[in-house]
Amino acid sequence: MTKEDAERRLFYMQGMRIRLHEDYLLQDAAWQVADRLGWSDTFDAEYVALTQLEADALITLDRQLADAVKDLVIVAPIEALS
Repeated sequence: MTKEDAERRLFYMQGMRIRLHEDYLLQDAAWQVADRLGWSDTFDAEYVALTQLEADALITLDRQLADAVKDLVIVAPIEALS
């Protein structure tokens, strides 16, 4: 699916009279992250987008994810939770 097709389908769904649990701002930010990183879905991108929107740090044990997003968000070690 192209980016334009995905955006058109998402726009159509957002206009339906159903309630989506996701926030539109978060959805848009997640798509931007996924697009920038060349990801085909927004699963991990939603965590990154939420981190950006909350101006927070991302804590993950997934080293690949941490490396991929280090230029987009602050990545903190698990010890930061203590």
